[in-house]
Amino acid sequence: MSTVTDLLHELCAATGQMQQAAMKDDWTLVEKIQKRRAPLIERIVERAGSEPLTKEQTLELSKVREQESFIAARADARRRVLGQALVETRAGLRAGKQNRMRKAYGALGNSQPS
Repeated sequence: MSTVTDLLHELCAATGQMQQAAMKDDWTLVEKIQKRRAPLIERIVERAGSEPLTKEQTLELSKVREQESFIAARADARRRVLGQALVETRAGLRAGKQNRMRKAYGALGNSQPS
């Protein structure tokens, strides 16, 4: 049976791996590690509920929170970049469609009926 300290060490190590994966933009690996961390967190909560955390354990949790903040910031930045790329792609597709329509049907807006 693992102690809270052992579980916190495992959580800290897994979060460090997750941070490294985020730095490399390997979001698939980040997701896999996050799933692996979930049971660790549940076990920590179960065990820590019955005994107070030591100062060392509290510091380790703070380190995990800092790492998670970094990962969340990277993920948020990545979402913004992808969102902007999507907007630009959609705008480009619309412009391309308009150009194809002009070529196919001529510049209808510029000609006046006689």
